[in-house]
Amino acid sequence: MEILVIGKPAMNVYMPLQEFPQEGDVFTITGKNESLGGIGAVSACLLAKWGVRPHFQGVLGNDAYGEKLRNTFSEYKVENKHIETNFEKGTSINYIILNIKSGNMTKIRYNDPAVEVTKYKYDFQPEWAILDGSDTAGAMALLNNDAKVKTIFYARIADQNTQTLAKKCKYVIATQAYVEGVTKTKVENEASTEEFVDFYQKLVDSAGSNNYIVLLNNKKILYAEENKVKMLPEMKINHADVSSFDSVFTGAFTYAMINNLTLDEAVKFANTAAAISLSKIGEEPAIPTIDEALDNSGLRDRFKIDTTQIAQVGTQTAEAAPQEQPVETPAPATQQPQVDAFAQAPTPDAQSETPQPVETPAPAPAPAEPTVPPHEETNIFG
Repeated sequence: MEILVIGKPAMNVYMPLQEFPQEGDVFTITGKNESLGGIGAVSACLLAKWGVRPHFQGVLGNDAYGEKLRNTFSEYKVENKHIETNFEKGTSINYIILNIKSGNMTKIRYNDPAVEVTKYKYDFQPEWAILDGSDTAGAMALLNNDAKVKTIFYARIADQNTQTLAKKCKYVIATQAYVEGVTKTKVENEASTEEFVDFYQKLVDSAGSNNYIVLLNNKKILYAEENKVKMLPEMKINHADVSSFDSVFTGAFTYAMINNLTLDEAVKFANTAAAISLSKIGEEPAIPTIDEALDNSGLRDRFKIDTTQIAQVGTQTAEAAPQEQPVETPAPATQQPQVDAFAQAPTPDAQSETPQPVETPAPAPAPAEPTVPPHEETNIFG
């Protein structure tokens, strides 16, 4: 099976602090972490680590970071001959301020959105594709030229390009920020189940489809299957760093789908893998082993694979609390202290009982075309 991943790889530079800085503060750190980042890039490495060899397409700069990221792809045995080199712009960098007390992070992105792939022909026929929304030209070219490819799209912000691409893809993994931008509504982390269902309903009304898997800020998952909206609760595991969740979820969801799991199973499996990754710092370094994901999700029997034949890269062990079951509601109808921050061991929280699904009547849809203006980023350096 041929799998194509299109995205913009970045070098993540993690700077650990005991607390978030205030204006005028001066901090001294004795260590930092540099590793591969980006939804598509990390998803490609996850698939390769789990025994699938995807093709990756993106753009790197002609610099030391670009060379380091190429070497990372090679270590994972990701097919990287479709990676292009831009000799004028440097490799994208994410400067990440990591609060080592909470695991929360603040990201400053060095990225030129105009740097995109320019070659759109492949010597293979992809059956599945991951599009992380960071390379619009490459994603649009694939969707326009290959109607048969099954696509998984990551929607981060609600600009016009992202909304256009989302409507063309089979599955859309969307952030809460994307949904809030499309629907022009906000939802709090402590909202009730009914409020979350209404939040998803508004997305369906605006987008005209219920093929969205929504990653909420509180690490709960909203999605729809078999005429029900479902909410998967957050898994109980301590957070060392939250930056890996979306990347690992996207890669693990893709892995489940290409192995013919149901949507319910794929979301549960991806959520398990993403939760385990939170116990480690970094995106690519936090990718769990396939055995960790299989055992903690309880879905090993659904995958017809021999994990002993998979050569692992950078293995570490983590245990997560048992996966909770999703809360279900009928789905809307569619309308078209100072420590070494980089050597922390995972510490699962206390286990909790598995809740039973609860169903409530779904509201009727009211289709509406989104009118979100395009996202703009200002270059203050001229």
